[in-house]
Amino acid sequence: MTRIHVHWPRLIWVIFICAYSALFFYNLLNPSSNWHIPYVYTMVLTVWLCFEYYEKRLFFQTGFAPLPAYSWPLRAAFALFFYSSFVIGVSTIVWWHDSQIPAYPIVHIVGLITLITSVVLRRRMLRSKKITRKMISQFYVSILLLIVSLALGYGSLFLVAYVLVIGCPLVLLMRYHEYTLLAKIDAFAQTHKKKNREELWQLYIEKQQKKQTRKSK
Repeated sequence: MTRIHVHWPRLIWVIFICAYSALFFYNLLNPSSNWHIPYVYTMVLTVWLCFEYYEKRLFFQTGFAPLPAYSWPLRAAFALFFYSSFVIGVSTIVWWHDSQIPAYPIVHIVGLITLITSVVLRRRMLRSKKITRKMISQFYVSILLLIVSLALGYGSLFLVAYVLVIGCPLVLLMRYHEYTLLAKIDAFAQTHKKKNREELWQLYIEKQQKKQTRKSK
C-alpha cells in the first residue's frame, strides 16, 4: 500500500491562501454587477494554482528538464504577462466596465469551461512517461487555453488583445525553447547511453556551465 506523504507547512499555507482569497475576492467583486461567474472563475484558478504550488510545479513549463536548463527571461516574461492579465481581468470586473465584452454570462461560462479544459489537459500530460515533441505541443496547447480563458472568464476586450499580441507569441517561444532542450538532451544522450535522464541532465548542465565559464574568461 502506497503511503501518501503530506507536507504540512505547505498544505496549511495553501489552505490559508485559498480561504483568504475566497473572502478577499468576494468582498472585492461582490459590489459589481455580473460578478458571480468571474468570482467562481477566480476561485477555480486560485485553487488550481495553489495545488500546483503544493506539488512544487511551475504551471507554465512541462518540467521535464531541471530549472537551470530553462530560459529565465522567458519564465520572467510569461510570469509578468500571466499575473498582469489576472490583475487586468479582476480590474475589468471592478472598475473598467467599458472594456467588458457585452455577452454576460455566455462568454464568462465559456472562459470557465476553457480553464477547466486547460487543467485537465495539463494533468493528462503529467501522466505521460515519455517526453516527446507531441507531448510538449499538447502541454502548450493547454497553456494557450489557459490564457484565453483569462480573457473570456473576465470578459475583457483589452485582455483579448493582450493575449493575442503578447501571450500567444510568448507561449510559442516557450514551446520552441522546450523543443530545443529536448533535441539537445536527445543528442547528448547518444554519447551517454548508459545514463538515466536525471544523470544526463546533470552532465549536460555541468557541460554548459563549463562552456559559459570559458567564454567569460
